[in-house]
Amino acid sequence: MWAPLIGICTIIRRLFKARSWIFLLSLPHNKCRIIKNVTPLPLHIVFLPAWYPHKYDAMFGLFVRKHAEAAALQHHINVLYLYALNDTHAKTSIEHTQSGNLSEWYIYYPKSKNPLLYLWRFLYYFFKGMRLIRQQKKIDLLHVHILSRMGVLAYLYNRLYGTPYVITEHWSRYLPSVNNFKGFWRKRLTRLSVKHAKAMMPVSQNLARAMQNHHLKNANYKIVNNVVADVFFQTSLNYPNTTKIRAVHVSTFENKSKNISGILHNIAHIAKTRSDFELIMIGYGMDYDKMRTLAKKLNLLNSYVFFKGEIDENTVATEMSKSHFLIMYSHYENMPVVISEAMACGLPVVSSDVGGISEHLTKDKGILCPPNQDTAFCQAFEYMLEHYSNYNRNHIRDYAQINFSYEGVANHLSEIYNLSINH
Repeated sequence: MWAPLIGICTIIRRLFKARSWIFLLSLPHNKCRIIKNVTPLPLHIVFLPAWYPHKYDAMFGLFVRKHAEAAALQHHINVLYLYALNDTHAKTSIEHTQSGNLSEWYIYYPKSKNPLLYLWRFLYYFFKGMRLIRQQKKIDLLHVHILSRMGVLAYLYNRLYGTPYVITEHWSRYLPSVNNFKGFWRKRLTRLSVKHAKAMMPVSQNLARAMQNHHLKNANYKIVNNVVADVFFQTSLNYPNTTKIRAVHVSTFENKSKNISGILHNIAHIAKTRSDFELIMIGYGMDYDKMRTLAKKLNLLNSYVFFKGEIDENTVATEMSKSHFLIMYSHYENMPVVISEAMACGLPVVSSDVGGISEHLTKDKGILCPPNQDTAFCQAFEYMLEHYSNYNRNHIRDYAQINFSYEGVANHLSEIYNLSINH
């Protein structure tokens, strides 16, 4: 999709009148100055996400909105989200919502089949949205979520206006098990935008290492965790009084990464020798029906395994509070939000040791087992059936409160924002 950087700059030039363009070129380009203890709070920060909940998919990039909500506890946040409509004859619409310090701008515009026109519209509506936001108040900082295109836009905006930017990355495409970071221009432009960011903030150390292995260099890598909603911290810490021990699994039901079929086959194996447990499976996705069919084939459906489908956040928290532990058996991950949510509920966790999970799931909070090792997973599952009550639920929740709560993430973001502005 991306043309050479010089070609993009040529296109952007047409967005401005000649006098404005000459004025912009005269601006200083990101000169470093050290100013101590003078940054006023709150800052005006613009989020530039590639993924964000919208009227066609309320769950898409929900974790980015939670970051925005956390940042809005201490700063003025504007979110600019661009959505290209598949209907090439659709009319452009700009929608704006406001909730406290969080302001969201949605620009829906028709997609073009012509690559140059597609790029033109993308750039045009980006700068149009930024002008609308800039009219309200001077922008102190840009916060990109998910590379590559939004990072390139932040870099260009920085060149034009001198506004610094930081980047948060959630995408697992850099991991060796995924290996989907490809394309000459994509790599080159991504490296350029990462290099000039004031901070690079992956959601796990594992993801940071994978990005650095792709030569995405930045002098200020910082790990910023995903946010867990307050409702998970408000559940009871008492284990439910049930006749069976209850495990819970929450995912998007995409079997390639989540390995739900592996879970079901292992549950079928354990069910041959014991009947004192049940597994609640929550979520919906592309392989949901296939997994229900497999559970039925293995004689697990509605006896050992119960499918709840997609439910809202409050109900997920309720289901977790009725459970004794969480299980995951993924082939690859970053740091799944559902593990953080389980910890917020004080639940111990059984999980495969993939991605950044081991950064938080230590022996005092659960059990890690090697990926694709069914015997090890079954042993961990049966151990948890016998010993779940030995884990200190208050300790698990306290850890989650510090690392995953709105307040905890907001404090961490503010530290990075202030350093980015002042240096």
